[in-house]
Amino acid sequence: MGTTGALDCLVTSSTHSVLRDEVAARTTPHEVTPLGGPLDGRVGVLSLPESRLVFVRYGGDVIVEAPATGSRIVATIPLGPMDVSVGANPNTQTFQSGFLLSRTESTLMHPDPWAGSLVVASEEARLAVHRRVVLGPEVDTHIEHGHMRGLGQSTLLENACRHAWTVTSTLPSGIPHETLTDFFAAIEDHILTALVLAWTHEEVHGDTSGDSRVDLLLDWLRENHGVRVTVTDMAAAVGLSVRQLQASVQRTLGLSPSALLRDVRLVAAHHALRDSDPHATTVAAIAHENGIVHLGRFSTSYRSRFGESPSITLHRHKNQNRHGAH
Repeated sequence: MGTTGALDCLVTSSTHSVLRDEVAARTTPHEVTPLGGPLDGRVGVLSLPESRLVFVRYGGDVIVEAPATGSRIVATIPLGPMDVSVGANPNTQTFQSGFLLSRTESTLMHPDPWAGSLVVASEEARLAVHRRVVLGPEVDTHIEHGHMRGLGQSTLLENACRHAWTVTSTLPSGIPHETLTDFFAAIEDHILTALVLAWTHEEVHGDTSGDSRVDLLLDWLRENHGVRVTVTDMAAAVGLSVRQLQASVQRTLGLSPSALLRDVRLVAAHHALRDSDPHATTVAAIAHENGIVHLGRFSTSYRSRFGESPSITLHRHKNQNRHGAH
């Protein structure tokens, strides 16, 4: 419990105060008021180096009131319809996509009892730094104070959160601590990038020659594709913002930068498996050395790409040596 990068908390409760306290401790203070009937609530928390990802489902009809969040940025992604109002305004909006809680007024929410919500919380200073990395140095990094606002591309953020949750909750045992630490830093980078892109609607400006840097990126990735490498690292390596990198890689290769990174890791692992001695290493060790943490997903992707399991590729080295001896 409480270890960065672990599922800190997976709680079920029928008591609204228990659910409230688990969420509030990781996101922002708020009150939960039951509207009648028992609750069948569930809270899960993923602690990242400087941010938190929370899933909450109340399993009953409640009202949630969050005071102004101040210097904390809190994004809520309802997984079902959610009625929301801000401050003294009695008018409500029904959200089925993400929004940022107001930093200057209270936010009143009536969530779907069973669908639940994902909540991402991080500090303004952390997000301001990441905003510059994602959008480029020419973009104003000031994060405006004001009313609650919708997230125009929240599907990207929702997918990033769902991916983080799924991968983290199904990690195998035995992963080296250093590898896990790097992995969770990369997961946080992915979520914060999605958050920045979700609330930002500016077009990519500035350097449009990014396509010419994709070859440089490929060369860099062949040497740098460990578990800690992220899309923001890829952009920095070739002097582009994340948005410029996304556009360039998509135009040139028809892939997202994340998909390109996964493919480079897969190919590198294939080469290592093919050239290694099975008596001196293992599939897991080679996967970890090449930035791959989830062995089950790796095995499926590897078989789809190369037509055989990773272990068969590795042990072919032994068979080839035996045949060569004859």
